[in-house]
Amino acid sequence: MKTTTLLLNSMLALALSGIGNVYAADEAAVQTREEIRAQHREETADMAAEQREEYRVQKQSEMTAEQRAALRAETKNAKAEQRKNKAAKQQGSGNGTMLRDGSAAGSQRGSQGGMGMGR
Repeated sequence: MKTTTLLLNSMLALALSGIGNVYAADEAAVQTREEIRAQHREETADMAAEQREEYRVQKQSEMTAEQRAALRAETKNAKAEQRKNKAAKQQGSGNGTMLRDGSAAGSQRGSQGGMGMGR
């Protein structure tokens, strides 16, 4: 009994490892956003608006979870890069206001120290 159990368990382990290797060999082809857009433009160049919408819905339904996740990650990275570039651009370009240097030059109205005209 122990010999048959050992033999069956070892055959099961070999079969599972063989099946695992077969499935591991299949890779999901992930396209970049630019490749997808180029393909989309090429395929929808002569379609009407309704046909384009049907095509878009069909393509989205055909995407795998890995492809969707890769596109989401790529979109997130692109948006983060855009925010970073926008912040750097805003920081570098002044909007015409001068920064205070702490010297208080020009902040007093006269010799009274800004007390006003009432004295």
